[in-house]
Amino acid sequence: MGVKRTIRRVAKFILASQPKSNIQVNIGQIHCGHILSNKNIVITGGSSGIGLAMAKKFISEGATILITGRNEKKLIAAVNQLGHDKCRYIIADVCDVEHVSEFLQHAKDELGGRIDCLVSNAGVSLHENNYENVTIEGFDKQFNTKFRAGYFLGKAFLEMKTREKDVVDAQLLYISSETGDQVYDIPYGMTNAAINSLVGAFSRRVYKRGIRVNAIAPGVTLTDMTKDYAEASDGNMYRDCASERLFLPEEIAEVACFMLSDASKCISGEIIHCNAGNHLKTFWE
Repeated sequence: MGVKRTIRRVAKFILASQPKSNIQVNIGQIHCGHILSNKNIVITGGSSGIGLAMAKKFISEGATILITGRNEKKLIAAVNQLGHDKCRYIIADVCDVEHVSEFLQHAKDELGGRIDCLVSNAGVSLHENNYENVTIEGFDKQFNTKFRAGYFLGKAFLEMKTREKDVVDAQLLYISSETGDQVYDIPYGMTNAAINSLVGAFSRRVYKRGIRVNAIAPGVTLTDMTKDYAEASDGNMYRDCASERLFLPEEIAEVACFMLSDASKCISGEIIHCNAGNHLKTFWE
């Protein structure tokens, strides 16, 4: 073993033995008030977490929102928080792909006859850690909720928009994950890898028709889905990873707002990572 490599390993050991860093996060926000004016946006899984944060941000920038989910109590609570004048809800299970066209038509009617943007956000992770803990039932649940549902929902949305005349800037935005660009033997990471591939293919099919398709890939974000292994109850956002921190739903919402705005018309087929480069690996690590 070379001297330099030995020194690096000793340094890593010493650093790993030190107390955790205390990392605080201030959310940088763009306050315009109208960059999403007159846009009708549907968000699946919009009653909590990243979905709810996006709904808040989009409404603050002039959009009208429709959120979906299976739990009516949570949906009503979210609408009460967001405001009935700018937010509506539909009880819907994204896994019911056989009726996805009817769902979109229902959402379209609720929004006055037009959907400009669809955010496919619903997903689930069972946190199995490795392949030894993966069950057939758990595998199917995660693939059905994230990829199968996302695929047929996106397909139906693109087909609906291509039937419409004078489509100027319709958008399909997936909420993926940094796990989609890492090697994984558990379903959550694999579903996001599949979503990432789909984004590029969909975009190549429909961009010339005035429809953009992108994905946002957050790092570990403080939501109900991550509460079993990520917490910052003391306000410390530190996490032992390359980015050294957790992320907030509001941070992801800021990026999503930009992606759905007219300012990003030149972006399509892209996976926008919101994880400070945590998915990247340098040769010395």
